[in-house]
Formats: sequence, structure tokens, C-alpha cells
Amino acid sequence: MPITNNASYVPTLNEFLSHWEQVDATLPAPLLIANSKGDEMQRSDLDGLLASLHSANAAVIDKLNDEQIARGSIELQKPALLARLNEFNDMVAAYWGQTGFPNARPKAPNVSDGEERFLSPMVDAANLWGKMNAASPPPGLELPMTLAGMTLGAFQTAVDALRALYAAERDAQQDARLARAQRDAVKAAAYDGMKCYRMAVEARCQGLPELLASLPRLTPVSGGRVPEPVNASAVFVPPDQARVVYEASADPDLARYRLRGNPGTEYREGDAVDIATHLPLDELEFTTNFGLTQPGAAVTFRLFTQLTNGNEAGSAPMTVMWPA
Repeated sequence: MPITNNASYVPTLNEFLSHWEQVDATLPAPLLIANSKGDEMQRSDLDGLLASLHSANAAVIDKLNDEQIARGSIELQKPALLARLNEFNDMVAAYWGQTGFPNARPKAPNVSDGEERFLSPMVDAANLWGKMNAASPPPGLELPMTLAGMTLGAFQTAVDALRALYAAERDAQQDARLARAQRDAVKAAAYDGMKCYRMAVEARCQGLPELLASLPRLTPVSGGRVPEPVNASAVFVPPDQARVVYEASADPDLARYRLRGNPGTEYREGDAVDIATHLPLDELEFTTNFGLTQPGAAVTFRLFTQLTNGNEAGSAPMTVMWPA
């Protein structure tokens, strides 16, 4: 299949490796080529790039999973902290109404607010809470004040823990960017190797038309027919899997279905990888735990219909979340 996106590199490399094996079996000696830098390459070098790409893709997915884990933990912690802040404000209004404390209450954020907008009121509440604990107790309230059994110290610890989770998310995002850069370097080397291989085969195999005819492509055929995408849907299946079901394609040139995806709530061509492949007569359902690492995690899929000419079309994105 031609190179069209991140997920197409692995199957294309496999096609080139299979073809190179045929060439080596046909020529008097194994084929050696030169890449664009002038370095010598043999089939095992391209196979090594395939192994490196598998590892690089796995590293990107691993970092995206780390990001999802941090994000899921953040989303689990925020409602509990917000509940304590609302209770804090209610307590201030109920017991400290004749003082200046109610005027200093922080405005409660929305649970969907970002880091600073969400944490700033929590810090203000903790500071005010400390001042109230040091003041004279109002009638009907014992100091130090607790909220649903939570002390000021425990509240501050929860705020610090949430801040650390945000830091972990940023760290994972940076790690993902670094992993992408390393993966893209492997992809560039692999593409260069495949391009130079095509040039070498076209030069060395002029008397072998069967090898020229089966030489894999790097780019899609211009004007080649593209299939109609099939309808697909995905749901979470306890305890930790996603089920993707899809309609059958009636295209006479159907070759296969490919399920691709990446962790997160958006489908990203640059990160998505092949998860599984079905042939036309296989069951019209995929089951996978890809990307579903813990409660709160999300993964987004697309189901691609691929023709024998290598052209393909993808379904609408489908996001599955493990309920928190």
C-alpha cells in the first residue's frame, strides 16, 4: 500500500521487505543499495528500520497513555475538591456571617476550567480557612474547622496532589513530542530507504518484468478509485475493552478493513496506528483494549476500508471512554 499517513508505514515496509526477499532470491547475489546519504543498505537494514518503527510507535502510544492517565486522574480529583470548596463557602456564609470572612470567599470555578482557573480558588480557600482556624470560633462551630471529615491539611494536600497531576500531564505531553520527533526520524529514514530501493530495482531488474510489475508503490496511484467508507460504531465493554462493529462493504475490489486509533478524544493521523486487520469475510466486529489503561481513559478509532489498489477511506471518528 502507498504511504498516506503514519499508520501506513508499517504495512508498506512489510511489502517492500517481501519484495526485496524475492529480488534477493532471483538475483545472483543479494541486492545492495545506497540511501540518499550514500550509505550502503541491504534488506536486513530495512528490516531493522521496521523494528525501530514498531518501537518508536509504541513509545509514542505509551506517552499518550501516560497523558491520558494523568488527565483521567485530574478529572477524577476535580469534582471532589470542588465539592469541598462549595461546602467551605456554605460554612463561611452560615457561621461567619457577622464577620468579614464571607466577603473574602473565593468564587467556585467550573469543573471544566483549566489548571490555574481551577486551582486559584482552592488556594484562596485554604488561605482563608487557615485564618478562620486562627480566629475566635463562632457559636455552634468548633475549630479547627473540618469539611466532611477533611482537615485544612488534608485539603491542602489534595490541592498539591492535583497540581502535581497537572505537572505530570505536561511532562507526558512533552515526552510525547520528543517521542514523535524520534519516530518521525525513523519514518524519514525508512521512506528514504524504500525510495532508493525502488530506484535500484528499476535499474537492476530491467530483464525481470515480474519483479518490476510487483514493485510496491510509495505514493497512491493518481486517479485511482477510492472506496466508499462503511458505517461503524464503537462502545465501551466492561471491564476494559472497546467493541467496534461495522457494516460490510459491497465493493468488488475490497481487500481488507483496518482499525486504527490513538489514545485521546480526537483522532490524529500523525499518531494513529494500525490496531487490527480483518479480511472481507471475517466477522464484522473488532474487540480491543487498546488505549483503555484506566478509568477515565479515552481512545479514538477510525475504521478504514481498503481496496486491492491500496486506496482507502475511513469512517467517522469514534471515541470510547472508560467511565471514571
